[in-house]
Amino acid sequence: MRYIFNNFIHKFLYFLIIVLFSYLVVFLFSSCNNQESNNNIKKEERKIIFWTVSLKPYFTNYIENVITNFENIYNVKVEWQDIPLDSIYQKLQTSYYTDFYPNVVNLNLPLAYALFANHYIYSFDFNKLKDDLNKYNYNLIDSCIYNKEDLFCFPWYSSVKLLIFNKSIYDFSKDNFRDVLEFLDIVKKIKKDKGVFGFYPFIKFEQDMLAFGFIDNPLNVFNKDVLLFYKKLRDMKDYLPSGFWVSNVDIAYSMYKDKKVASILIGPQFIYRIKQEDIKLYENTDVIKFPFKYYPVSLMVLSVMYKNSFNNDKYLDSYKFIRFITNVKNQSDFAKLVPVLPSVKVNLNDIIYKNDDNLTIKVKKEMLSVFDKSKVFDLYFVKVINDPVKRTNIFKEFNNEIFNTSTDINIIFEKYQKIWGSSKSN
Repeated sequence: MRYIFNNFIHKFLYFLIIVLFSYLVVFLFSSCNNQESNNNIKKEERKIIFWTVSLKPYFTNYIENVITNFENIYNVKVEWQDIPLDSIYQKLQTSYYTDFYPNVVNLNLPLAYALFANHYIYSFDFNKLKDDLNKYNYNLIDSCIYNKEDLFCFPWYSSVKLLIFNKSIYDFSKDNFRDVLEFLDIVKKIKKDKGVFGFYPFIKFEQDMLAFGFIDNPLNVFNKDVLLFYKKLRDMKDYLPSGFWVSNVDIAYSMYKDKKVASILIGPQFIYRIKQEDIKLYENTDVIKFPFKYYPVSLMVLSVMYKNSFNNDKYLDSYKFIRFITNVKNQSDFAKLVPVLPSVKVNLNDIIYKNDDNLTIKVKKEMLSVFDKSKVFDLYFVKVINDPVKRTNIFKEFNNEIFNTSTDINIIFEKYQKIWGSSKSN
């Protein structure tokens, strides 16, 4: 009897061990699956989408390297897409209700402000971050703040306009013109003497009229100084490239490359393009500072996009990424590739690369020498007409009437001063 009982106990314990072992295997397998699932969720949450404008293919390696370093340090995946500048606004609109809507976007300042004004951009409290942002140049970070507290974008890279010219056609460095009106006299003479256009007036009305010192009141835009400048341009229309008032950088570049134009007043990224595509033309290219009254800065920024479905982790990771890509090292590395100025405080040695040639060094030196005195004008007219598209259309229509009609210029100016006043935002 005792044998039977002991045998039963042994079998029961054996059965119990098998059952417990099976439960243990199932439990461990289930835990692993749950852990793996949780890890996948965490990985999905720790991802941001980053859009740049027109940086491929020249800067692909640079951006990919920055992203890799950021991912390794912060364990946040960054999905990068490059969009042409002229289609970025449309892309943002069409992607808003998709999973591909970006978290961080590279924009120009007017577009960033327009998106912010329409509640598409997440703003940070500048006063809380002030001490954290003291490495940025004040004149740049100041232009990214609305109402002294809403930081709606972060300055990334910038440039100051220089006069870029083909010295084999005409060497502007040997002239001592004091302002744009004296410069135009030289341009007219070049066309007469050499049969080549001396200048391509790729003019941005808002920026250049302020830089020349013609406007000192945002309500009085079409004033006597602007009238004098436009009258001179109109009178010498035959000495300037056809249709210059409606053209773009690509047309200006094409004419410069074909030696049909001696000079262009533009940012030095233009020189980088020449160097990549036509080394002989590059060797004949030189730059000088233009005698602006106020040196204009062209600024590209980074903004964090707002969306109801984005959580605080998305905004925090986006902020970390912006601070990372705009730190001194990463910006200095970028400025070594292309003649732009970082938005953080640097000296010349920070942005000089060992293989930089004399022209590249000269460009960086010239820009840096005036950078502290330069101004960002992109939002100067915002309190008059806050819609950048509306402002741009007014200036486009104005230019068209000046150069494409025979209407008396005084009548045109009176008309557009009234349009400007009646278009004022509430």
